[in-house]
Amino acid sequence: MPGIVIVIPVRNRKKYTQNILTQIYNQTSRLGKSSDFSVVVVDDDSTDGTKEIVKNSFSAVHLIEADGSLWWAGAIVKGMRYAITNLDADYVVWLNDDLYITENFIANLSTICKSTSYKETIVGGIVLDTTHRDWIVYSGSKARKPISHVNCFFSSDELEADVLCGNIVVVPKIIVNKIGFPDAEKLPHHGSDYEYVMRAKKAGFKVIVSRLLQAETDYTIADFIRYMPYWMQWYLQPNLFKKLEIIKGLTSRKANQNIWLIVSLHSSNRDLDSIPNWKYLLCYLNKIIRFIVVNFLPKDYVESRLNDYFKEQNPPQEVIEAVMRQRKGSYSSED
Repeated sequence: MPGIVIVIPVRNRKKYTQNILTQIYNQTSRLGKSSDFSVVVVDDDSTDGTKEIVKNSFSAVHLIEADGSLWWAGAIVKGMRYAITNLDADYVVWLNDDLYITENFIANLSTICKSTSYKETIVGGIVLDTTHRDWIVYSGSKARKPISHVNCFFSSDELEADVLCGNIVVVPKIIVNKIGFPDAEKLPHHGSDYEYVMRAKKAGFKVIVSRLLQAETDYTIADFIRYMPYWMQWYLQPNLFKKLEIIKGLTSRKANQNIWLIVSLHSSNRDLDSIPNWKYLLCYLNKIIRFIVVNFLPKDYVESRLNDYFKEQNPPQEVIEAVMRQRKGSYSSED
């Protein structure tokens, strides 16, 4: 049996951490596979009792404590290094803490890792919204088109992809030995999953999304909006203070569309050891100009672009309606 190590980065989400660990160990125990899996939790300086829950309730977990400087990518890298060096992992599994994995998740994960077909393949999973279970909210994309509906898997359990979301990702040690780890220095939070997968694909490895690795999450209207292109968020936002927050997000390393992420993932920059500062400045100015231009574009044109985006992302109608209410000032984060 290959060594399978699940790496879970956590910070101040005690209930989520307890929930995902309970699910994992319930499944491994039921299947008699407790010895086949190891779990590494990388806690980035939680202060809400997360570490204590892990220590007191999950003694089998390998707990790595950090000082709050790791963020997502740093935590994943630290967990991967530990898994390969200390636990002799053949496969490292990235897993977010806020997931409700399906009852056959561990069994399917075991099957994938046992198969020789995936020894040189990065396998991503799909995450569905808990309320709308035909809506895939996290998975991957191919040719810049997201895999956003369960019907995408009508004829096959797996699809080729160009990038993967880091919520559920299986990485063989063979690939780590060839390309190393995610670049936590360049992309400490958002985008490091995309960059790593693109690097693996460029090195000749296969990348797929498999519906056999499936989970659900509580995906809110606010989650959907924050992943929309910034110019769309700008158009939808009637509040000046909120517009200023969008501008601030361009230079926040923790924002999901910051200029470092955008520039680093651009095809002309991915292989550069050092990116000139003027490229970041140019990207920033480009975004600001787009915000200004959006204010003067015809409403019909902008909303046709929004409709195209909705078709790609596959949100249910009630989500679309809630998003569009934001422009009228009637949106609530509780929607």
